[in-house]
Amino acid sequence: MAQKKAVAVKETTEVTAYEGFEEFAHHGFEETTSEDLAIPFLRVLAQLSPQVNKRDAAYVKGADAGMFFNTVLNEVYDGEEGISVIPCHYNRRFVEWQPRDQGGGYVDSYLPTDDIVKSTTRNDAGQDMLPNGNYLSNTAQFFVLMLHPELGPQRALITMSSTQLKKARKWLTQAQSLTAKGANGTYTLPLMSQVYKLTTVPEQNDKGNWYGWEVTRIRGLDLSAEEDQDLFKLAVDFGKSVKAGEIKVKETSINPETGEVLPPLDTKNDVM
Repeated sequence: MAQKKAVAVKETTEVTAYEGFEEFAHHGFEETTSEDLAIPFLRVLAQLSPQVNKRDAAYVKGADAGMFFNTVLNEVYDGEEGISVIPCHYNRRFVEWQPRDQGGGYVDSYLPTDDIVKSTTRNDAGQDMLPNGNYLSNTAQFFVLMLHPELGPQRALITMSSTQLKKARKWLTQAQSLTAKGANGTYTLPLMSQVYKLTTVPEQNDKGNWYGWEVTRIRGLDLSAEEDQDLFKLAVDFGKSVKAGEIKVKETSINPETGEVLPPLDTKNDVM
């Protein structure tokens, strides 16, 4: 797919070519459930990501390290220009990975309160190792509406782990600091009341170079505007669905440190 550069919602409300379809809205999807839908990941492409390798079957035209990749639409977006999102729900999980030298791949996902999280020991590489030889990655998960310039609001999942956890904490801290005055006094604005711009920035340490997330608040939704009312309702409904366990996400075997695709594993649980 071609690189997508625009990041904002289009000013026009609907594509005129589709006007005659309204009376058939949702036709054909009557028996579709959340089990049938795939929530895409928004990933930051790395040097080892197959999407940037022209010799790989997964190559995406125009893809380069530092761009965003949509795992369902198979699109890339410019990391410097960024994408606009509305965060709808946040949670934290400990994801079990098999080490690269043992085949690599996603194994399972656990709540921070699960007993298995307490059974790890830290190795010299800073990984939290399990008794079975796998390791856990502390992972922040943001379920968002990506404001696609052509398709409109699209559900997606953003994960941040390792060096990017500090970005997640900063994002959450900023979001929780936004308040307003209501009939009962000052209150914290809901997470999904704001639009943020996500870009990528080059980072490095003694272990190597990579691209990390950068999060900037754009604006708050204006509930006096019909378009923002619709966005807010979509965001609230998405957040409720995630919280209720209705949204299923199938994890891909991608190394959280490098973005490298690893051999998939047959697991008992493919839901995060």
